[in-house]
Amino acid sequence: MLYKERENNKVKKYTIEEISILTGFSRRTIRYYIQENIIEPPSGRGRGGFYYNSHLSDLLKIRSLQEKGLNLSLIKDILKGTERAVKEDSQIYARDLRVRYKIVPGLEINISRSLEEKKSKKILEIIRLIKSNF
Repeated sequence: MLYKERENNKVKKYTIEEISILTGFSRRTIRYYIQENIIEPPSGRGRGGFYYNSHLSDLLKIRSLQEKGLNLSLIKDILKGTERAVKEDSQIYARDLRVRYKIVPGLEINISRSLEEKKSKKILEIIRLIKSNF
């Protein structure tokens, strides 16, 4: 994307302070994302470093995905277009809510909320069966 921005001669450069204000991320957080290879480093060095629209876009996408409940590891995969992100693409915006059932001390099961809502009677039958065998 950086190449296209330069190609169009409509290069918008941002300082870290400007990008911080536009995205709502602290400068420290932005630097962390760079350190963890989640976003590309700025062009230039030190205080002369500057960010492009591609950085702004990536940071806004990170913000949006975090608001949908995704963890940073998956967000990184999505931004990098890795296989894991592609496989999970259809469920990317769904939180994985779970219901925990304690069966006996030291034994519990976790069931997705959607399954629990659909099959609650069956789940309770299974739990009773397991408890009766302990």
